[in-house]
Amino acid sequence: MSNFNYSRGYTVEELEKLLNTAKLEREKYLQSFSDSGSSASRVSLETVEKKIGGILDALELLCPEQYAPAANNKPRIMGVAGGVIQ
Repeated sequence: MSNFNYSRGYTVEELEKLLNTAKLEREKYLQSFSDSGSSASRVSLETVEKKIGGILDALELLCPEQYAPAANNKPRIMGVAGGVIQ
């Protein structure tokens, strides 16, 4: 769980807008980090990643049918689920 909690007070539409804004912000920091390599860019990038994680956690709670993690949907082949023998 991330430090940012967006699970209360936001609609799915507002969270999707925030997620798009955070993704653009992450791209900006990734470009500046690759150009300069400064530690300030790395710290800012970590903050943006935490923000994105908080938004995704809230979207998963509010709209699980669309934003549920895909890890539980791994195909099952001959007693093997997700690469683990059952």
